[in-house]
Amino acid sequence: MMNTTFSMVRVRNIMRRDLMENWKSNLYGLLGIFAAFFFPMLGLLWSAEDGVETVYPEVYSFYRFCGNMLGVIGMVVSFAMLFYASRIMKCMDSKEKRISYLLLPATKLEKFFSRAVFVTIGTLLMVLVALLALELTHYLLLPLFDLPAIYSQPILVEVFSMKWATHASVDATGEPVYSWWLMQLLVWIFSLWNHSLFILGGSFWYKHPFLKTIGTCLAVTILGGIMFASWAEGGALIRLSEWMQKHFQDTPQFVDGVLAIITTFFFLFTLFNWWLSYRLFTRSQVIKRKL
Repeated sequence: MMNTTFSMVRVRNIMRRDLMENWKSNLYGLLGIFAAFFFPMLGLLWSAEDGVETVYPEVYSFYRFCGNMLGVIGMVVSFAMLFYASRIMKCMDSKEKRISYLLLPATKLEKFFSRAVFVTIGTLLMVLVALLALELTHYLLLPLFDLPAIYSQPILVEVFSMKWATHASVDATGEPVYSWWLMQLLVWIFSLWNHSLFILGGSFWYKHPFLKTIGTCLAVTILGGIMFASWAEGGALIRLSEWMQKHFQDTPQFVDGVLAIITTFFFLFTLFNWWLSYRLFTRSQVIKRKL
């Protein structure tokens, strides 16, 4: 009888099996991420070459290029993380795969954990490799463009320094309106919550989970927008604003408290989505509902 204690040895064996079976699709995914970085960078380098000659000073041109690359990297990484999150149960998208995976000599927790590692840490590793390859390609392409020497600097260093630059909002007296670190924490937790939605979608739908999750999120967003618009037209938004101004002072401490509450809310819902995804997996059967 198999020992039900969590074992990293069994997790390692499952992950080795997944790597051997899916190495080709993982390679294609890595090349796809690199291509999504590379072609926009190529276009931005061409644009920068023309801009330096006609419009922009050298230093501003480089910072403008890095700012654009920050946007490209942000969009590609977000898409990759959400896409692979929805594929958490790729190993269960056919009857044969479900039989093979469910009969592996490991507990349900170990199987789910191995898949979670693949779609989180595994995706981040692919992104990191693609970014390092992009930096190398940047240096290889420089001789093909007539660009200032400042473009010889590592673009990733400048891009990530822009990402982590502190730009806190201040009031008329120069005091911070809120804690910059707390706002950053809220942004990261909100991103994790979005990611967990696609984990949940991938655990519920085995066929085309990304498109189905996107469609569901869009439908809920549209419905919520309609309800909010109806609520605002009724004057409820104005009454709420007046009630808030009457009972609460608009101070940095109050704003930080609101941010902390919202952060905790999304963090708890993130944990709930992961827990529900695991529960769906534990109830998996060979004969899957047709969704």
